[in-house]
Amino acid sequence: MMCQSLLRAGYIHRATRTGRGQLEFCDTQKWDPSGHYVWDFEGSRGLSHLLTGLLIVGMLTVTCFPIWPHFLKVYLWYCSVTLLIFMISFISLRTLLFLNLWILGYEFWIFPNLFDESLSVIDSFKPAFSFDNGAPGQRYYRSALVAAAIAFFVYCYNQPTDFDSFIAAQKDFVNDLYEGKLIADTSQQAKDDIDKIKRPSFEELAMEEEAAARANVAREEIAKLHRKSIDDTYERLFDEDEAAVDLIERMLEGNDD
Repeated sequence: MMCQSLLRAGYIHRATRTGRGQLEFCDTQKWDPSGHYVWDFEGSRGLSHLLTGLLIVGMLTVTCFPIWPHFLKVYLWYCSVTLLIFMISFISLRTLLFLNLWILGYEFWIFPNLFDESLSVIDSFKPAFSFDNGAPGQRYYRSALVAAAIAFFVYCYNQPTDFDSFIAAQKDFVNDLYEGKLIADTSQQAKDDIDKIKRPSFEELAMEEEAAARANVAREEIAKLHRKSIDDTYERLFDEDEAAVDLIERMLEGNDD
C-alpha cells in the first residue's frame, strides 16, 4: 500500500530497463514488485531560492535606475567608461600582436575563443593563448600589410603635427567621456538637477495661465470671424433670392399686360 501511494502521488515512477544502466519512463504506472522504479529527488532548493531572490533584486535595482542617488549614477558612469576603454584597448592590443606575428608567418592570439558565441563564458577564456604556424599562400597579403605599415609610419614621421593633434583629440575624447560632456543637448544644471522633483515656479504657472488665456481669446476671435462670414453669406444669398423673386414678379406682370 505504501509503494502504491507513493506511485500515485508522483514521488516514484515506474520505468522499463532498455539497457545497461538505462531506464525509460513506462506508460503503465502500476505497482509491480518485479518492476524498476525511479525516485524523484530534487535536493536542496536553498541555492535556487537564493539565486531567484538575487535575480529579483537585480531586476528591481536596474529598473529603479532613475531614482538612484546621484553619486551611484556617477560611479556607474565611471565604471562603464572604464570598461569600454579597457575593452577597446585590449582588442586593439590583441589585434596588433596578431598582425605583427602574422607578418612573420605565425598566428598568435590572446584568448582565441573570446568571441566564439557557441561556447560558455568560462570556455571563452580557454586557452589563454594560441601559437600556430600561419597558413601557406599568404605571402602577398603579408607584403601588402608591411607596405601599409611602412606608409603609415612615413606619414606619421612627415606629418608630426597632424599625428600629435590626433593623439590630443583622443585624450580630449577620453576626458569628455569621464566628465560626461558628450551629451551636448543637456546643460550642467539639468544634469545636476536630474534627481530633483521638478515643480513649476509661480512665474512659470503665471506664464502658462497667460498663454492659455491668449489661446482662448484667439479661439474666440476665430469663432466670431467664422460666424460673421456665415452670416454675410446667408444675407447675400437672401438678397439674391429677393431680387430673383422681384424679377419674376415683374416678368409675370409684363406678360399679363
